[in-house]
This record gives sequence, structure tokens and C-alpha cells, in this order.
Amino acid sequence: MSKLREPKQNKEPFQILVLDDEHSIRWVLERTLAQAGYIPHLAADAPAARQLLRKHSIRLALVDINLPGQDGLSFTREILQEYPYLLTIVMTGQSTMFNTVEAMKAGAFDYVAKPFNIDEIEELVKCALRVPLITSENSSAKKGKSADDLLTGQSKVMRDLYKAIGRVAATDLTVLIQGESGTGKELIARSIHQHSLRAGQPFVAINCAAIPSELMESELFGHEKGAFTGATERKRGKLELASKGTLFLDEIGDMPMKLQSKLLRVLQEKQFERLGGHELITTDMRVIAATHQNLEKLISNSEFRTDLYYRLNVFPVNIAPLREHREDIPVLVEHFLRKGSKEMAVGRKEVEPEALNILTRFNWPGNIRELENTVKSLMITNVTGTITLDSLPKNLFERQPLADSEESLEEIASLKLEALVRDAVENNSDSLMADVLPQVERPLLRLLLEQTRWNQQRASRILGINRNTLRKKIEMLGLKNQKGFDK
Repeated sequence: MSKLREPKQNKEPFQILVLDDEHSIRWVLERTLAQAGYIPHLAADAPAARQLLRKHSIRLALVDINLPGQDGLSFTREILQEYPYLLTIVMTGQSTMFNTVEAMKAGAFDYVAKPFNIDEIEELVKCALRVPLITSENSSAKKGKSADDLLTGQSKVMRDLYKAIGRVAATDLTVLIQGESGTGKELIARSIHQHSLRAGQPFVAINCAAIPSELMESELFGHEKGAFTGATERKRGKLELASKGTLFLDEIGDMPMKLQSKLLRVLQEKQFERLGGHELITTDMRVIAATHQNLEKLISNSEFRTDLYYRLNVFPVNIAPLREHREDIPVLVEHFLRKGSKEMAVGRKEVEPEALNILTRFNWPGNIRELENTVKSLMITNVTGTITLDSLPKNLFERQPLADSEESLEEIASLKLEALVRDAVENNSDSLMADVLPQVERPLLRLLLEQTRWNQQRASRILGINRNTLRKKIEMLGLKNQKGFDK
């Protein structure tokens, strides 16, 4: 592939592609973008758009979904593989959930429904262009792992989360992340930082629940030599270290009330003093806070300051527990298998379909962290290359308490089918039936044979097929009488 044409980061006007087969839309957007100081390039179909992308340093593309020859979603998906720096806004005449989800899944920055308001387009373009440019020269990871390494999933819940991160990262707004333990609150905070204009500056984290209250003030504000017994030298606190960067206050609900008032003052005045000191220190930091607790309940119990809550809750991000987006579990399991193989040097592992089904159905009270730890443990304890149903921990088979929104068995089964169908559509498969049937038949036959103690005559009668057909299916699917039942 030829070297990508990347936009230059200078004072020149941004160049914007408009891809729409309607002349009136192209005309309106051309005038609007030109008046706003941008350089518009117009295309009526995908081939013309590709020529413009090769010829010009285009930063943003406005792409209609309904195009002649190739639809806008597949165009967006393909073009982002070649031009990863390109921002795209998808335009759709049908503002359905499907179109919205597919647009974000394709990698679009955002979407807008037709007929749109010109002011809305201008604001959306302006917001998108505030996202810092990631080029081949600066895209290599800075020290440490990218938080995106563990932000995995393609459910609507995760796509909405990615969208929220993209929107708030380009601003300096204070963010409050709320969610159960193990949902990845620090990973989200790091992702916001890494996609912000402060990405090259420090990300400083402090866990308010892990540090004793008597030491918390020193950790946060720092201290001068002799400020208290044991203070043998000056220490810079987290507030000072995070200047120009991002301060992440994890488990903010556990911060003592005395410190809450001091933190509020720092957030308001951007100044503070070290313990035992008189020097006024100015800090310029972005603050992201997180908690698994209900802060409004803490406020009602006089355990959290109302004014601090409103100061932190400028842009709220609520993370759904894993049980509310089970369709991401197979993707997460595969991610943890790849990650564990590299980190623990135990060789590549796979999970048999029946075992994956149990992992998907479990409620995971510890959320993503518990799932990752379980997968790592299974990788170590399984000496073969396959994680089987028999190797799963017993607690995964325990009956889970049913919530009001608990999925039916049919809905649980459809999670795997949805992934198979989505992949088949994206890859233009011509063998979906052949791919799906073995994955449906294998767990059905395995469970029935075990229940009938491998009595094939009885099993074939229950299935409504003859015994020879059942025997052929057993051989074809590679089913084994592992428990030694008499046939």
C-alpha cells in the first residue's frame, strides 16, 4: 500500500470531504463549510471520493449512507483501514437504532439524521475537528499500555461508551465515572486522557479507598520537610504532579469529608499549598473521578459534599455491568486468551462452544476483572489447548438470581448466532447454514447423550431420527463418551 496522505498540523484551513449523491445536499454543505472557513471537496459516489482522498489532505468526511454502487457504511469501514486518521460523520435519512449502531461500529465519529439543521452540522464538524490528529509519527504508544487494549466489545453499550469517550476527550470537562467494581473505570479514564490534548502529559492516579485517611492529605497536596513527624524531605503531591495532565481520583466516594472541602477549593481556585508550606502552587489539570458507590445516597447520609458532587459531575459516564451486555463476553474471552498467551507464555488456548456458553450465561458479579482472572486461571490449569466444560469452576454452574431483565434461553442462544450472522454478512459468506448447524447440533447431542447415558437408541428416538443418522452425526461432530457410559 502506498504511503498515506496525512493532513498537516498547521494553520491552514481544514479540508472536508462531502460524499452524497444528492446535488442539493452537496450544494448546501459546500456553502456552509466554505462560509465557516473550511475547504470542501464534493463527491457523488465512492470512487470519486477515493480520488479526492488520494489527492488532498482531508481531515474529515461527511458520508451519506445511501450511495449508488457502494453504501456509505461499507465505504466508511474500508476507508478507515487505509486512512486511520480520517474523521467521519455519517448522514442518514432514516435515524433508526440500526443505522446509528452500524455507523458507530463502522468507526464513524458521529452520525446526523436528515433532514438536518445547518447549525447542528457546523457544531458537529467543529467538535470533531477538535480531536487531536494521530499521525504515523506520533501514533506509537507512549510508555505503558494503551487503555484501549482492554476496552473491548461491539455491543450497543460499548459503542455508546466509545462515543462518549470520543466526545469528552477533546474537551477539558471534569468527568465522573460511575459503575460497579471491575467494570474498568480506570481504563476508561486512561482512554479519555490518551485521546485528549493532554495525552503527552502525566496521567496521575490516586485510589482514595486504598490510602489511610491520615496519609491521604499528604499524598494529594504534598508536604514540606518537617511538616510532621517523619517528613524528612519535601514531597510533591498528586495535585502538583498532575499539572498540565490528568488527575484520576479513583473511589472518590471514600475521600474523607475534611479533604473533600479542600479538594473543592483547589478545583475552584486552581491553587493550593503543600502541608507545612506557605508557597501558593498553581495547577492546571484535568480531573476525572470514579466511584462504585451511589454518591447521591452518600450526600443524603451527609457523607459526601453536594457542592463537590456537582463540581465533579460535569460529564457523567455510567458503565453498565457485564451482565447487561453479555454479547461482549465471547469477544472479551478471546481477547483475554490472546493477552494471556503473550503475558504468561502458556501457548494459545481455545474454549469449546459449551464452555463459552456457560461463561456467557454467568452473571459475573466481579464484572470484567473477574472474567479476566477466570480466563487466566483456566489457561494455567488446562494442560491441553482447549478449555472444556469439565474444566470450568463449579461456581459458574450455580443458579444465578434472576433479575427483571434476565434474558431467556432463546435470547442467550441468539448471542452466539448474532455474532456468526454478523461475521457472515460482513465477510459475504456463502456457507452460513453449514457453519451454524454443527454449533447448534453439537451441544444438543452432547447434553442429550449424557442425559440418556449414551443410550443411542433412546437418544435417536427422542430426537426423532434413526440410529444410523445419530451415529453419523456423533462421528462427524467428534463427540466422545468421556464418562464411560455403557452404549
